[in-house]
Amino acid sequence: MVKKSCCLIRSSVFLLVFGLAFSSCTPTKTTDDIYQLAGDWKSTTGPLFYESWKISADSSLAGIGFSINDADTLVIEKMRIERWGDSLVFSAVADKQNAGEAIAFGLAKTETNGWVFENLLHDYPNRIIYRILNDSIMEARIENTAGNKARDFHFKRISP
Repeated sequence: MVKKSCCLIRSSVFLLVFGLAFSSCTPTKTTDDIYQLAGDWKSTTGPLFYESWKISADSSLAGIGFSINDADTLVIEKMRIERWGDSLVFSAVADKQNAGEAIAFGLAKTETNGWVFENLLHDYPNRIIYRILNDSIMEARIENTAGNKARDFHFKRISP
């Protein structure tokens, strides 16, 4: 009986923490427009960086962020965007961070060809933004919810 109560309490605490992390997630709409991210992207400013997004068999998007140094490919993070109920969740596993565990960011807002994901419990970043400007230009941004410590990424599509 005590063991069952312990598991029930742990489950309740997990749901409470998960709910608090995504409490600001009130998207205006969720559409399949997120699939516009699919393809290979190369940074146009700053250090050379790539993102590659593929549509998975389960209809989620699987992405990888990497850089290339001579003949070596350095994977910086593995990403995923998937449906959780009526919304979307962006999750990332960053190299040598968070003990290899994925950090989830719930969809907080949608814009025309743009998505804002937030996790208020994560230290930095706690907001990730993607915008598709046209078929070949994408912008990404990481920041804290106050809009500070922003880091912008500008990409050009190199293949669909």
